[in-house]
Amino acid sequence: MSDSNSPYPSAYDKAKADEITATLQETAAENNLPMPEAALIAALAGNSPFLAGIMQRHPADCLTLMAGDPTDLFEVLIKDMTAPRPDGEKMPDLMAVLRNLKTRVSFLTAYADISGRWQFDDVTTALSRFADAALTLSLAHLLHDRMQRGDLAWPKGEPEPVTPALTENCGYFLLGMGKLGAYELNYSSDIDLIALYDASRVTYSGRKSVSDCFIKITQDLVQMMDRRTMHGYVFRTDLRLRPDPGATPVAISVEAAENYYHSMAVNWERSAMIKARPSAGDKAAAEAYLGFMSSWIWRRNMDFAALADIAAIKHQINRHYGTSGVRFAGYNVKLGHGGIREIEFFAQINQLLFAGRHPRLRIRGTLDALDALATDGLIEPKVHKDLSESYVFLRTLEHRIQMVADEQTHQIPEDEAGQDRLATFMGLADRGALKAEVLRHSDRVSAHYDALLPEDETSESGFNEQDLESNLAEMKFDDPASSAGVIEGWRRGRHRALRTERAKHLLDQMLPGLLEAFAKTDKPSAALMRFDSFIAQQPAGVQLFSLLHANPSLFQLLAHVMGLAPALADTLAKKPALWDAVLEPHFFDPIEDEDTLADMLRSMLHTANDYQDMLDYVRRFVAELRFRIGVQLLESLSDVREAGEAMTRVADVTLKVLVPEVEKEFARRHGRFPGGGICLLGMGKYGGRELTQTSDLDMVFLYHVEDMNSMSDGDKPLGPSQYFSRLGQHIITAITALTPEGRLFEVDTRLRPSGHQGPLVVTLKTFTDYYSSAAWTWEHMALTRARIIIAPDALRDALTDTIRSVLTSPRDADDLLLSVHDMRLKVEAQFGTKNPWAIKYVRGGLVDIEFICQYLMLREGHKTPGIFHPEISETIKRLRAKKVLPEADTELMASAHFLLQNVQSLLRLSLGSSPRSEEQIPEGLRTALCRATHTEDFGALKETVLRQEARLYSLYKRVIEEPAYALLKARTEQDHLKGD
Repeated sequence: MSDSNSPYPSAYDKAKADEITATLQETAAENNLPMPEAALIAALAGNSPFLAGIMQRHPADCLTLMAGDPTDLFEVLIKDMTAPRPDGEKMPDLMAVLRNLKTRVSFLTAYADISGRWQFDDVTTALSRFADAALTLSLAHLLHDRMQRGDLAWPKGEPEPVTPALTENCGYFLLGMGKLGAYELNYSSDIDLIALYDASRVTYSGRKSVSDCFIKITQDLVQMMDRRTMHGYVFRTDLRLRPDPGATPVAISVEAAENYYHSMAVNWERSAMIKARPSAGDKAAAEAYLGFMSSWIWRRNMDFAALADIAAIKHQINRHYGTSGVRFAGYNVKLGHGGIREIEFFAQINQLLFAGRHPRLRIRGTLDALDALATDGLIEPKVHKDLSESYVFLRTLEHRIQMVADEQTHQIPEDEAGQDRLATFMGLADRGALKAEVLRHSDRVSAHYDALLPEDETSESGFNEQDLESNLAEMKFDDPASSAGVIEGWRRGRHRALRTERAKHLLDQMLPGLLEAFAKTDKPSAALMRFDSFIAQQPAGVQLFSLLHANPSLFQLLAHVMGLAPALADTLAKKPALWDAVLEPHFFDPIEDEDTLADMLRSMLHTANDYQDMLDYVRRFVAELRFRIGVQLLESLSDVREAGEAMTRVADVTLKVLVPEVEKEFARRHGRFPGGGICLLGMGKYGGRELTQTSDLDMVFLYHVEDMNSMSDGDKPLGPSQYFSRLGQHIITAITALTPEGRLFEVDTRLRPSGHQGPLVVTLKTFTDYYSSAAWTWEHMALTRARIIIAPDALRDALTDTIRSVLTSPRDADDLLLSVHDMRLKVEAQFGTKNPWAIKYVRGGLVDIEFICQYLMLREGHKTPGIFHPEISETIKRLRAKKVLPEADTELMASAHFLLQNVQSLLRLSLGSSPRSEEQIPEGLRTALCRATHTEDFGALKETVLRQEARLYSLYKRVIEEPAYALLKARTEQDHLKGD
C-alpha cells in the first residue's frame, strides 16, 4: 500500500528502508549531493532487496541518478556507449563495463518507474534500447578482433577503433525477437535473438569459412551477454527461435533461413516473426531480409487455419506449466490463464488474420497492435480498452515481481509474506486487494481471448449417416435423399478440397449451422447442390472451412448467395478469398467516397513488390468491392442507383490510381512528353454512372502534346502518335489482362472516332474534326453520355468545350428524328425480344428510355444547352425542368427507369445475364426482386413491369416512332407528287 500523503508505495521492509536511507544521507553529506525524498528511497529499498543492494554498494552513483532527469541521464548513457573504446581493451574488460552499465540502467529504470517519471512504455523501451546498445558494442568488439586478425576487411580499408560503425556493413546481424523486437523488455527479461549473415555482403579472408567465423562470433557474443561474473550479467540470451534450433548452428545464412521458412516453418514461427526487428549488426542486410520475409509473414488472405494452430500452442503451454487452475498464489502473470501471453496471442492472431489486408497492423508492439485493430474497427472499443488496461497492469505487476530480486520469474509468490510484499510494492492495501485486481484482469483477458478462439475441433456434428435423410426432411429440404447423398460424398472425400481428415472434420462440424441456414432458403436442396459445386471448384479446403468454422455468422450470407445468386456463387467459387472482405467491420456500410477509396488502394499498392504484383493488388481491390456492392444490392442494403454510382466510383478510382502506374512503367523505356498526357473519356453506362456487376468500360482515348514533331525523352524515344497508341494499349492490357487474380473489367473502345477502323488514341483535333463533320447521329447520341475520367490540364477544358459544341450544334430536326428512328429499328432487328425480363432490349425497356432522352437532348440542345447530362436520371429531371416533355411523361420515365434498373441489376448480379423466361428466376431471387422494388409478390411485380414497359413503349412511339413514320409517309407522298 502507499501512504495516503505519498505518491509512492510504502516500504514493506521498513528496517531495510531506514538502513538505506541512513546510508544515503551520510553519502549525501560527505559528497554534497542532494538527498531525494525519504518516501521514494523507502519505496525502492523497502520493497526490493535487489535495489537496496545497489544503493548499499553504490550510494553516490544512486544519489546522482536520482538527482537528475532520468531521460537525460539515459540518453547520455546510450550516447557514451557509441564512443570509441580504449585501445587494447580485452573481452573481460568490456564485459565488466557492460555489467556495470546494466546495474546503472537497472537502478535508473526502477527509480524512473517507481517515482512516476516514466510511464510503462518508457521503461520497456529504455531496457530494449540498452539491450540493442550492449549487443552492438559487444559485436563491434568481436568484429574488431577479427579485423585485426585479417579474417574480415576493415570498413574503410584501414584500422579504426571499436565503435558501432564497425557493425554497419558487416553482413552479419542480430534480429531481436519477442519482447526485445517489440521494445517491450521487462525488468529482468532474457533476450531472444536470431543470428544471421548474408555471405554476399561479407569480405572474408580467414582460414576457415564465413559460417565458422560468425558462429564463433555469436558464441562469444552470447558469453559477453549471458555469463555471470563478479559484476553480474547483462542479459540472459536465448537463440532457440532460429530455424530448426536442434539441427542448425547458432548463426545461419539468410539463404538457409529463407529456404526453411518458405518450406518447413509452422504457424507459431510466423507469429514469432511479427516482432522481429534489427537489433544489432548490419541494419541494411537485416531490413532486406525482413522485406523478403514480409510476404511469408503477412499473407494476402485471412489464415484462419493458423488460428487453431496458435490456440493449440496456448493449450500446450497450459498443459506444460499446469497454469489453467492457478488463480492467485503461484499464478504466472505471463503464461497463466488470462495472463500476458494471452493478450500477446490475441494481438498476434488478429495481426496474422488481418494484416495482409490492413498494412497498418504490420507492427511489433502489443499495445500498438491493439490500437491499430481498434482504429481499423477490427475489435470492439471495449475489447481494446480492457486488453490495453490489463496488459499495462499485468506487465507492471511482472516488473514488480522481478524487481524484488532481479529474478526472471513471472509468478506471484506462494507464501503470504511474499504476496504482502508484492501488494505493498504495487501500492495496494493488502494481498486481498492484489488478488482481487489479478482476478479482475485475468478473468476479462481470458474471456476476450477465449471468444477469439475457434471451438474445440474434436466435437462431432451429431448428424449420423443413418438418420441424415430424415433429419433433412424434418428441416424441410425439398429433396432430402439427394441432399443426404451429397453430404455423404463430402464425408467420403469426394472432392479434392475434402481429401484431408482435417478438412472433412471442419466441414462436418459446420454442418448443423450450414444446414439450418440452407433450410431458410426457398429451395434448400438447390442451395446445398450449389454449395457442393462451390466446394468442387476449390483446390483445398482447410483454409476456407477454418474461416467459416471460426465465423458462423457467415452461414446465413453463404446460404443467401447459394440460394439466390448462382452467378455470385460462381464468382465466390473462383475467388473464395472474397470471404475475407465480409469479415471487415465496414463491409455492410455504404461504399466509401472517392478520396477514401483512393487512399485504400494506394495503401495496398505500397506493399506491392513489382508491376505484376501491383496489377494483382488492383484486381483484388476491385473484386472485393464489386462483391461488397453485389451483396449489399442482394441484401437490399442499397438500391440500384447507389450500387451503380458505387461501382462507377470504384472504376474511376481504379483508373485514376492505375493509369499513372502504367504510365510510370511505360516511361521506364520510352520516357514522357513534358506537358503532355493521355485522356480517358467514359461513355455509355460508365459515362452515366450506371455500371452493373457485368458492365464493360466503354472508353475513348485522346492525347495531348505541345509539339507534334517532338519525341519522347526516354532511352527508346517514340513520336506522339506511336507513343500514345502503345500507351493506350498498355492501359487496356493492364485493365483486361487475365492474371491469377482475374481481370478488372472488359474494355470496349468501339465508340472512338471511326470505330474499329480508327486509331486507338486520337488528338483533340482529330476528335473535334470527326464529331463535327463525319460522325453519325448515333455517335452524337453516344456522346451525350461522355464523361471525362482522366485528362491533362491542358486538354480537359478544351475537350469539354468540344463536346458541348458538338452536342449543341444546330441540326435538322427531321433528319435527326429519322436517324434516331432508323437506329432503333436496327437495334430491334439485332437484339429484339418479347421477353419482358430482357430489360434492356424489350420494347419499353431501358434502350427506349435512353433513345428518348438522347433524341430530345440533341433536338433541344441548341436552344437549351443546359439540358445535357451523362446520367439518364438527371437528364429526365432536366427534361422536366425545361418543359421538353409533360410532367406526367417524365414521371413515368423516372419511375420506370428506376424500376427496370433495379430488376436488371439484380438479375445480372444473380444470374449473370437476363433470364430467357421467368421460369429461370428462382423463388429466392423473386423474393429479393420484390423486396428491392417494394412489390407485394412476384405476380404483382410482373404486372408492374409489363405495365411500365407498355406505357414506356407508348411514350416512345408518341415521341419518336409515330412522328418518324408520319414524316416518312409525308416524304414518300411528296416524292410521288414530284414524280407525277
